[in-house]
Amino acid sequence: MFCFLEVEFNKKDIMTKLFGLDIGSDTIKVVQLEKEGNSFHLVAAGIVKTPVENLSFEIDKDIVTVAEAIKRLKNEAKIKTKAVVTALSEKDIFTQLIEMPKMKEEELEQAIPWEAENLIPNPISEVNLDWEIIEDEESAKQNKIKVFLVAAPLDLIENYLRVLNLADLQPVSLETELLATSRCLKPIFGEGNFLIGQIGVKSLDIAIISRGNPFLTSRLPTAGEAITRAVSSSLSLDIQTAEEYKKTYGLSSELEGKVAGAVEPILAGITSEIKKAIRFYEEKGGPPLKSMVISGGTALLPGMVEYLAKSLGLEVQIADPFSIIAVTQPSLQSFKSISPLFTVACGLAMKEG
Repeated sequence: MFCFLEVEFNKKDIMTKLFGLDIGSDTIKVVQLEKEGNSFHLVAAGIVKTPVENLSFEIDKDIVTVAEAIKRLKNEAKIKTKAVVTALSEKDIFTQLIEMPKMKEEELEQAIPWEAENLIPNPISEVNLDWEIIEDEESAKQNKIKVFLVAAPLDLIENYLRVLNLADLQPVSLETELLATSRCLKPIFGEGNFLIGQIGVKSLDIAIISRGNPFLTSRLPTAGEAITRAVSSSLSLDIQTAEEYKKTYGLSSELEGKVAGAVEPILAGITSEIKKAIRFYEEKGGPPLKSMVISGGTALLPGMVEYLAKSLGLEVQIADPFSIIAVTQPSLQSFKSISPLFTVACGLAMKEG
């Protein structure tokens, strides 16, 4: 499912032979897990500030700088293996759910690229195209099928591979952040219907999971950074101080609610976009959504869960991958307080053959 590179590897004891790498716009995270039966154990983890502002995988200097940071982080986290699973940023890939007439598998393999060519902004010859058939009773009644398309530019894939090569790593798989997040959350939500909100520094990535399968994805270029700027402007603070105020006070009534007053207009825009996604899902006959899970650093904003729950009428919880992963080493306990930041990295590290 949605894999742009798959390398053959020895599947024996695979959980001790690879690690997950999440290259974010604000931070880089690494996680190595060990699987014991159906349970996971945290072997190693690490996080570092992304050393390039507005990181671009098209700029050689950025590629070299990030590769060096990854190499240092891997060593500091004491990860011994070179085998890595990483994810392409959702902002750089194309995703869409389409409906097609039901047909044989070999016919579908020929038809989907033709269909995708009319939808994808890049020429079909310049992307790696993947898809998954989504089970849907309503479509089946009409003798149709739903197909979830994912396309990644070939030059983007090549640049990610350059980063990994310069970091002296052996790529096992390149995936999407959505796949990694879904894999991480599956032990909690199973095959249910829920909404994912990845609230990062630069953007909000929304995904609706229906019956355990992706239904739609959407991106809003407004998130943590915009909130910090709003606090900075409203309270006449420098960006660093505004960031600390945001993290400390959030949507609380402290400081006479001044921070909350600055934050709320940004969150109102975010919830408006989420409501649009939910309405589209409902109009397409999706099963009722009852819950939402949020991840990323901005998910830890004080009062965020309560605000979203009230605004959306959903049960909202913060993603906590370390609640389903045993963390026994004292040196790794500190990562539990920032667990939502590791959702993608943990999902990548959970990959099996």
